[in-house]
Amino acid sequence: MNPRPPQLFQYRLSVPSHRLFPGGHRGLRTNNGQLFNRHEPLMAHPDPRRIDLRASVLDVSGTYKVRAYRQPSVFDVVVLADMSASMGQTGQTPQQTIMLDGIRSIAQSAFSYGDRFSFIGCGASTEKPWLLGNCRHLGRLQAFVRQWQQHRLTATSLCWQPALSHLPLQRSLVFILSDFHFNAAQLKTLLQALARHDVVPLVLWQAEDYLNLPNWGLVNYQDAESGSMRTLFMRPVLRQKILQAFAQRRQNLQQLCRSYGNEPLFLTDSFNPMQLQRYFLSKA
Repeated sequence: MNPRPPQLFQYRLSVPSHRLFPGGHRGLRTNNGQLFNRHEPLMAHPDPRRIDLRASVLDVSGTYKVRAYRQPSVFDVVVLADMSASMGQTGQTPQQTIMLDGIRSIAQSAFSYGDRFSFIGCGASTEKPWLLGNCRHLGRLQAFVRQWQQHRLTATSLCWQPALSHLPLQRSLVFILSDFHFNAAQLKTLLQALARHDVVPLVLWQAEDYLNLPNWGLVNYQDAESGSMRTLFMRPVLRQKILQAFAQRRQNLQQLCRSYGNEPLFLTDSFNPMQLQRYFLSKA
């Protein structure tokens, strides 16, 4: 069964791009474009079609002036994904399926701008990162998706460090795709390493973990990393404590991410591109 076509979203970077190649984002280079930048001497930009007669007459040096425009440029778009066992849990919608929806949506949104897409999957420190680098073609993405569908997430720990060397050197748009169920020190180190990039933390949570709990009854929990099982007798007081713990976790994540200039986006049970659309519109 073929997966449904992904929904696309529009995104915007916080600063103009200085990349050489033309694309769909604000750029700093002067070349072909529609956004007026400044007047330049005709000898610097020999294009008589853009001569500005008024500016030329007003120039005291008597040289012809042409209108110079800013060239729209490209960006690199990167998904930095958590591939620990907790991201492989099943629920109303399996977490790995949600991740796949996100990867396909982000990648094809990048293609629509002419941007390059890269995927870096992080597992245990002893594992090599999953890599899809500098992808511009749908065929490469589809082959990667087929491999992803056959892969089982089993890493019992998470190490981001091996992935950092694969990130672009120039400023890029980096999506962190994870449930963020790891310690604050590890997240702080990661955000420090990504400081030169535009970072969007995508927090994937399952409603059945905290929102859809019963007031009374037995609930089985399994630690995805260790595989250990625990049975809890759910009652209103315990349910409220779990809700408060998740609310506190959400607040802590927001505070830590915001301290590095990044606003986390919380996605529950699904990847919704329209949430990302509103996210970038609110930042603009």
